[in-house]
Amino acid sequence: MVLPEITTAEQTVLDEALLDALNPLASAMRARATGLPEERMWDADPVGVTLSILTIWKVVDAEVKRLTAIAARTAGSYGASYEQLGAVWGITRQGAR
Repeated sequence: MVLPEITTAEQTVLDEALLDALNPLASAMRARATGLPEERMWDADPVGVTLSILTIWKVVDAEVKRLTAIAARTAGSYGASYEQLGAVWGITRQGAR
């Protein structure tokens, strides 16, 4: 299976969707960590704001990895081979194993 590439327009739409989904979580987590109201998320020191965003992306990255593992196990339970799993992920059959 050849991995599909996304177009520049699709990448832009994906980026916007991810940022739209990330902003409420970032605001809520920063508010919890700093005690500031969520609506003041962007009024803080730029270093603090960007570190908060980085922290949220790390949380999102861990969640994507967890969901990816579930999807791989599910595909395997339906009969997908290591070769197929590797092809989808862009790794060898041995790597998928």
